[in-house]
Amino acid sequence: MKEWEASIEVHNPLDRASLSSEEKLLQRCKERSLYLLTGTAKTERRLREKLEKSRRYPEEIIAKTMAFLKEYEYLNDYQYALRYLEENGGKRSLRDMKAKLFQRGVDSASLAEAIEAFQEKQREEENNPERVALLNCLEKKKRSLDLTDPKDKKKLYAFLMRKGFSYDLIREALSLEEEL
Repeated sequence: MKEWEASIEVHNPLDRASLSSEEKLLQRCKERSLYLLTGTAKTERRLREKLEKSRRYPEEIIAKTMAFLKEYEYLNDYQYALRYLEENGGKRSLRDMKAKLFQRGVDSASLAEAIEAFQEKQREEENNPERVALLNCLEKKKRSLDLTDPKDKKKLYAFLMRKGFSYDLIREALSLEEEL
């Protein structure tokens, strides 16, 4: 019986000594990617840039790693964009959030889908986070500016436009402020 046990050779996929050099590199790239994703969520482009910047992994290893991470939902630009929109909904304008997400590497299809889902959710809740963000900005700026002065009002319009709010929304919010 001991002769039979001695002839069995078990291949353990977790044992690094039994892996080829390419498999070791792929394993290391996956581990590095998972480590980078533990701190904060990242878009596919940001993670790819980090891996390429290290210059340790060839392109085909990075591509296999990205496929692995997408398969197990560790990388999902749509979920990333939706979470970002929900977290910053009452603090920033939609235009500003779109620009930030585009800079971070969220592709336009995922971004459009996430914005649509976000807006649908806001319609269901009958809540407009952009209006809330505008009113918060307006409240802060109102302390330092005199809204009866045309120059200050013009400055306020310019400031809010640079923040990404639409002219109509600003005008509506200011007319509500004047009524109070």
